[in-house]
Amino acid sequence: MKALMKTLAVSALLIASTTMFALSAGDGMYNDDDNAKKANKTLHKSVIAMDHIMDDPDNSIPPSLIEQSEGIVIFPDAFKIAFGVVGGQGARGIALVRQYDGSWGNPFFVSLGEGSLGLQLGVQKTDIVLIFKDRDAIMDLGCTEITLGSDIGVAAGPVSKGSSATTDIKFDSEIYSYYSSKGLFAGVSFKGGVLTYNESVNESLYGKEDINTDYIFHEIETPYNDRINDLIEVIEIYANEN
Repeated sequence: MKALMKTLAVSALLIASTTMFALSAGDGMYNDDDNAKKANKTLHKSVIAMDHIMDDPDNSIPPSLIEQSEGIVIFPDAFKIAFGVVGGQGARGIALVRQYDGSWGNPFFVSLGEGSLGLQLGVQKTDIVLIFKDRDAIMDLGCTEITLGSDIGVAAGPVSKGSSATTDIKFDSEIYSYYSSKGLFAGVSFKGGVLTYNESVNESLYGKEDINTDYIFHEIETPYNDRINDLIEVIEIYANEN
């Protein structure tokens, strides 16, 4: 009887261990780490943010710019507070960079912080998309921070309103910005905002300490999980709407 009980106990432990391993080592979506859960939630919200912006005729991104861009940064539900002319902002978002064959690589997580001018009144949440002309600036985030408007130029992006002329739009700025706001606002400026690499979230999602942009970009198979695949697919769909 004791031998049977011991066998059952060992079997239960093996089953539990196997289940925990499968959950943690699967496709990155089932990690119990809080940061990994937040990462996958941000990926899901980024798909929704793209939908919000592309469905807004006053703020939608011309598909030709998405096709030309070498990098995209998305901040879903960026939170801003402002009174008068001085405001603050903060957000967790994702950065996608094109691989050398033109396809999108795995994203890495970034943060947006510091003060901002241009939001005149109110409290709001804003979906923000930054379209980058060149990939190098985003890849550099693994070792340095970027101050928008200082280290790199940023301007409000041209808008697609269904005109065929948007197919001829070219980059006149290093970054074009787009947003879709939920709340009272009178204008948004991203100058002075600081982009930084979010090391803790990247480590949690990809399960590796001291992970950097080069490792995420070159060493991890794309797409790393289903959430990332969904995001890449929606970007490609909007890029091909010409």
